[in-house]
Amino acid sequence: MDIVALFQDLVNGLLKAEEEFFSNPRDLSSLEKATKTTTDALAAQFLSGVLSSLDRQIYNSNYRKAYYNAQRIRQRSLVSLVGDLTFDCTLYRKKGVRDGGYVSLLPEVLGLEKHERFTEEAEVLMLTEALKTSYAEAARIMPSKQKVSKTTVMNKIHSLAEEMPMPEPEEKETAEYLYVEADEDHVAEQHGGRTDSDENKSFISKLIYVYKNKQEVKGCSGRKELTDKFYFSGLYPGPEGNEKLWNRVRKYLEDNYDLDKTKHVYISGDAASWIKSGVRYIDKAVFCADKYHLMKYVNTAAAQMGKQKKNDFRNELWHLLNSKERARERFDEYTKQMLSKAKDPDKVEDLRAYALGNWAAVRRMLRNKNVNGCSAESHVSHVLSDRLSSRPMGWSQTGADRMSKLRCHERNYGRDKIIDLVRYSRDIQHGRRTGTDEGIIKKISLREVTAEHYDQARSYIERIQATIPGDTVRKSASIITQLKLL
Repeated sequence: MDIVALFQDLVNGLLKAEEEFFSNPRDLSSLEKATKTTTDALAAQFLSGVLSSLDRQIYNSNYRKAYYNAQRIRQRSLVSLVGDLTFDCTLYRKKGVRDGGYVSLLPEVLGLEKHERFTEEAEVLMLTEALKTSYAEAARIMPSKQKVSKTTVMNKIHSLAEEMPMPEPEEKETAEYLYVEADEDHVAEQHGGRTDSDENKSFISKLIYVYKNKQEVKGCSGRKELTDKFYFSGLYPGPEGNEKLWNRVRKYLEDNYDLDKTKHVYISGDAASWIKSGVRYIDKAVFCADKYHLMKYVNTAAAQMGKQKKNDFRNELWHLLNSKERARERFDEYTKQMLSKAKDPDKVEDLRAYALGNWAAVRRMLRNKNVNGCSAESHVSHVLSDRLSSRPMGWSQTGADRMSKLRCHERNYGRDKIIDLVRYSRDIQHGRRTGTDEGIIKKISLREVTAEHYDQARSYIERIQATIPGDTVRKSASIITQLKLL
């Protein structure tokens, strides 16, 4: 690769952009665009040259000569962060194998699949955009002259690993109490344009998050934030899926906390059966009802008694729920009396079913000072609904599952760590390709490639310092001309 020529193109492009800017200093936008285009073009050419150089190093290696015969050179392209990369990719046949097909050693070294069109960082860019916008918008953001369709983005989402191993900390934390909250988002199912469906079907995406405590937010009086949050999400359908999800939560707790020193793990939610079942999988876990849903049931039931009396009935219901003596018996009697006078008895019956059916959990939520509320509803809104259901859109079950997991991965590890998910997913989804000896990765020395580019760059830096002009007469004259126009 002629790195001298690359730098010369860069310098020429930047000087041209600078010259055009001095002729019209008000057009800073054009200077920015021209500079970015020039530097991106250099980066793309440089990366292409590095890959072609690596292909030559593989060709010249003793290991290759011992095991593979070169057949022909073809061009391969990849979409990267800086645009399209085009580089040489030599095809080989393994010695002594007559019926074997062609083998490309460069993709083997790079860990690329045969039909992969994107670098890992380009895929990260695509996924990062898809986290917050539609597949179509994520396709448009790709810096490529190739056609990138929304279907391509969808396929990348679908190819993400179903589960990724969670890193284990060096040291376990201690916590007297731990909190687990759960809820679900109802996602519209995509019908694919069919018109034979008489109703909109949907499925649920489950969300569970673990945290250590709540603390005051500095500068925001009365506002609290959860400490050491960790999210889990996905469809996990049926009893088997539910068991898989809760076992994953259990493993996280066991890996990150010394549970021998934990008194209780409080699980909070809306009393759905899949949420309450968490106590079967997590040691020292007890279920607590969600006050938000209880409040909705109480308010709705009280409203059935008429506008003038609803406040009285609501206050009495809360009084009974918090009572110390014969609370359950008195609440049962009072709500039975409400049934005979309610405009819609079913609403009162809903309250009875929720409160009496989860009486211990309701009382634990109201009277245990260590239970500090449940914010699962708002977390579902921000983590899942914001992308999956708040706007009219339909999802396949695979797409909704992977998007749920991707949004949790971002919150758990940060966007910088999406690259780890991409790498893991590529290994899991496609596996290591067979037919190529992976020893080639260890045998090829990349020092020669690095040294070659370093030597070229060092010699050119010394030469280019003497050839780049400073404030030329043309620049000075242009500036003076613009100042006179003011």
